Amino acid sequence: MCLAAGAFAAPALLLGSARGQSLQREKDLRIFVGFEAGGGADAVARAIAPQLQRRASRRVVVENRTGAFGAIPVEIVKKAGPDGGELALLSSTTLVSRLATRSPSFDPAKDLAPVTKVGNFSIAFAVSPALGIDSFKDYLDWINEGDATRRRIAVSSNTTFVEVLNVLLRRSAGVSLEPVYYRGVVPILGDLRDGRIPATVNTLTSLLPPHRGRRARILMTTGPRRLSASPNIPTAVELGYPTLDMEEWFAFFASPVTPPALVEQLNRRLRAVIDDRELVELLKPLGLEVETGSPEELAALVEAHRVAWQARLEATGVAAAAAK
Repeated sequence: MCLAAGAFAAPALLLGSARGQSLQREKDLRIFVGFEAGGGADAVARAIAPQLQRRASRRVVVENRTGAFGAIPVEIVKKAGPDGGELALLSSTTLVSRLATRSPSFDPAKDLAPVTKVGNFSIAFAVSPALGIDSFKDYLDWINEGDATRRRIAVSSNTTFVEVLNVLLRRSAGVSLEPVYYRGVVPILGDLRDGRIPATVNTLTSLLPPHRGRRARILMTTGPRRLSASPNIPTAVELGYPTLDMEEWFAFFASPVTPPALVEQLNRRLRAVIDDRELVELLKPLGLEVETGSPEELAALVEAHRVAWQARLEATGVAAAAAK
C-alpha cells in the first residue's frame, strides 16, 4: 500500500556532496514499513511523513511492504542507491528475530546505514476481551483449565520474544504457548476482538489504541515502568519475569552506500520533525516515547541491543535451540 504525505511541495532543496559534485534535484523520499497499514509502525511513519515533507520540501511517500516479520524494507534499502531516497522505518523487534535464525538474510551492521532513533516502546501481551480475563495469572489459570487450543498466541513480528516467554513460562508455570503466525496486526486484532484467537504478543504501539477501544485487553508490558497513559497495566518485572524487562524502539535506516554527509542531513531533518512538541504529543497515545539521536548513537544502540538480546537468548537456551 502506498500513500503520499500531502501534495507536491515547493521546489526541492539542492544538495551537493562534500567533494563538490554537481547539484541535483532531490527525488521523492520513500519510507518503507514492514507491516500493513493500521499497525503501530505504520501509524508512526504516517505521523512523521507529512511533517517531514513540509520541512524537506520534497514529496514523502510511505510504502507498506509486509512479510518476513517486518524485514522486507531491509532488503529494499540495502540494495538502494546512494541518494538517500529510500528509508526503512524498522522496529528493533525485526532485528531481534534474526538472532534466533540459522541463516539470517541481513546484517544490520553491514547492510544498513543508521540515521536516527525515533523512540522507545514496550512489548505488550494482550488477550481477547471475550475471555473476561483481567490479569496474567487469570490467563495462566484459564490455559490450565482447558484444552490445547487455549495455548494459541498470535504473532506477527517478535517471534523470538515468544520463544523466550515460553521458556520462562515452562520454568515458572509448567506451560508453553503455541505461536500462530499472522502477516500483520490488523487481522490479529479482528480475530482477537471476535474471540477466534485468545491472545497475542505485539508492539505496544499496535496494541495500546485497541486496548483503549476495548478490542484487546493488555495484561502486561515489558517496559521498565508502568505507562503514564495506562497506569493500571503491570510490567512483566512486577509479575515475576525479570528477564522480560526490555524496551524496544523504532529507528530510521538508509542504504549502506549513502554518503556520510547525506546521512547527517537526513538525521538533522528527521530529528527536527520528530522532536517537535506537536509530533511528540501525537505519538504519545501510541505508547511511543520519542527519543532521537545521532547516527553514531543509533549504531551503538543496535550493537548494544544485539548483545543484550543475545545474552537473553543464551540464558534461556533459545539461541542454542536455534543453532541445532
